[in-house]
Amino acid sequence: MTCLCLTKNRRRWLPRAIACFLRQTHRDAELLILADGEDVRDLLPADDSRVRLIHLERQLNVGDKRNFGCERALGDVIAHWDDDDHSEPERLADQLRRLDESGKSVTGFRSMRFTDGIDWWKYNGTHNYALGTSLVYRREWWRANRFKSVQIGEDNQFVRNADTRGEFVSADAGLLMHATIHPGNTSKRTLGSSWTKL
Repeated sequence: MTCLCLTKNRRRWLPRAIACFLRQTHRDAELLILADGEDVRDLLPADDSRVRLIHLERQLNVGDKRNFGCERALGDVIAHWDDDDHSEPERLADQLRRLDESGKSVTGFRSMRFTDGIDWWKYNGTHNYALGTSLVYRREWWRANRFKSVQIGEDNQFVRNADTRGEFVSADAGLLMHATIHPGNTSKRTLGSSWTKL
């Protein structure tokens, strides 16, 4: 399994993402970090070969960056591992179990908690949707359904394709994962009717 972490100039967030990966109960995995911008080699653990870094010499949009990472992933299953999210130790085990039990190619969390460091909200999605940050999918599926070459929303078509073809299953994240709202978010959050303040 490969956890794919895209990062750029986020030294504040990356150590937490690495720590969350290292605490996962599912141990047969690698963390593949794709970084452009500042050098982050000093943030990597010196004693764990499961954490790999590829520094990109040129900037790619998010869709192309995800495709670049999927091409270089060692695992047969890929999990999105955004640098500013928090994953509890059981997250990977939970999502892998859902893929295995369902026989589907793609899974993700349709509902998840978000925080700005002070307040908390919950995004409540529908059964045929998943937040891109939470996606887990078979690499074989990705090969036939690559991400669109766009900066924002590259995951939406990916999920729609899987749902249309009966290859998608979603769940509520519960306490397994939460995301952070901050000024550096790639996709800006609009707190509309799908959001509940906790």
